[in-house]
Amino acid sequence: MGRFRLLLFRVTLMHSDEHQKSRRLNYDLEILYDLVKVHNINKIVLFFQDSEAFDGALLADIVEVICLWRDRIPFVCLFVIKTSVELFQEKLDRATIRRLRGALFQVAEINAASVFQAALAADSSRLFWLGPGLSRQILEAQHDSIQSMASFTRSLKYAYMTHFFANPLSALLGAPLPRDEIQGEMYECIRHLNSFAAYAESLLKVDEVQSVRRLLNDDNFLHRVVERELKTGKKALESLTTAVDVLWSIQAELHAKTTETWTTLYVKAMAGNMKDSPMVRETLLTVRKQSSDAMASLLDHLAHSPVPNVPILSEELRDLQNQNADSGPLRSEHGTNHDSLRTTVVAQKVQLSKHSSSLSKQDLSYSELVNRIDDTLRQYFEKAFIAPQELFLHEVLVFDLKSPHREVFAPRPRYAIERGLGSPRDYLGCECCKGAQHGLSSTQPATSLLYQLYLESGAIVNISDLWSAFYTIIGKGDDEDEDAEHESALFVAPFSVHGAFY
Repeated sequence: MGRFRLLLFRVTLMHSDEHQKSRRLNYDLEILYDLVKVHNINKIVLFFQDSEAFDGALLADIVEVICLWRDRIPFVCLFVIKTSVELFQEKLDRATIRRLRGALFQVAEINAASVFQAALAADSSRLFWLGPGLSRQILEAQHDSIQSMASFTRSLKYAYMTHFFANPLSALLGAPLPRDEIQGEMYECIRHLNSFAAYAESLLKVDEVQSVRRLLNDDNFLHRVVERELKTGKKALESLTTAVDVLWSIQAELHAKTTETWTTLYVKAMAGNMKDSPMVRETLLTVRKQSSDAMASLLDHLAHSPVPNVPILSEELRDLQNQNADSGPLRSEHGTNHDSLRTTVVAQKVQLSKHSSSLSKQDLSYSELVNRIDDTLRQYFEKAFIAPQELFLHEVLVFDLKSPHREVFAPRPRYAIERGLGSPRDYLGCECCKGAQHGLSSTQPATSLLYQLYLESGAIVNISDLWSAFYTIIGKGDDEDEDAEHESALFVAPFSVHGAFY
């Protein structure tokens, strides 16, 4: 009944004035009934996410209460059953089952890969992209701990939030800012980026010395270059993400032997490992081996993709198919059906040789078209699969910091507690402990002092010696200090809580 009372408590907060006048209890269903009448609510849904975990008697009580109010409050119960309806019914008595009128339906489960793909798919309005390291960490954490979709979505949202809060240069990702609204320190930050140094070196290689000098000394010139390069970088990353979609769709359409998930392809592409990779070569090899019918289906599938000349190639293939309508599908020279093994015996030794049958005129024309399709796809992937780390201002366009995300979603409480006790100023931010960053001081909290003294002691702690050292730091050796009783209480409290004196 805990969630049920929580619902009523929230309703009570929404109508606190009426509740104070009527003096009702927080879990009185009259409060919910008033809400239904005021707002003309059609359905009050009670969602049981883990129905198997509920006790049968508790569910029976909830159903009984709901039935008593069903003529006034339109309750609807939604039970998530992960086993079977028969096992769920065994938990309930017959009277409770008779009170329920249910309908069984299946719910399609959304996996983490689909959510990740929807969040990072190619979009012209995207401001930045997640890097390979952070993406791999998020996906591995989801695979290892099997988080809920809500937790996985929160981890993605936190990654986006972290980029804008932790990276001051993310202010450049929005609408272009006028020159007078950008502080000079922003340009100094840009000049200290590794990508800026690489960009300047590329200009020096082509003897653009004057441009490099202006980048270092002229903020207005740097402002214009940054605006231009940000647009260029966004287009390049959009093309990269679109190429991942194209490669993934080709593998799915052709049912290739070696297939990868969209998330794996994205991580590899953002790491710069897709250009001339074995994955691309194997996919193109599979494309070359397809018959004319499978190739026509593939080209129709790529009709709305950014791959160039697809409509022209599709039209030429259709003409070849019309000319060969009476025969079977066309085969290319790369297909395995044209190759056969020939066995010959020479000097009582068996020799195997590979023999290729001759191709018809239509098959030769189709083979030429297949080679052009292969060249088109190869050139497209070579142009799209760039190395994001080589882009100017990739520190702004790609967020790949793993530590903020790891500290939140994979916390280390023991390390945090030990650091807080050992260096309280890191968390308190007070000035009184500024001079005691690497030692003991009377300004530090008593718990912190005891912890540091405990670390300095051996396996067996002498309480008398510990008290003397503690009192020396806190009371400065004065036995008649007016706060002696308070200091003694500070010393005894941490031990008495854990039963050290009993």
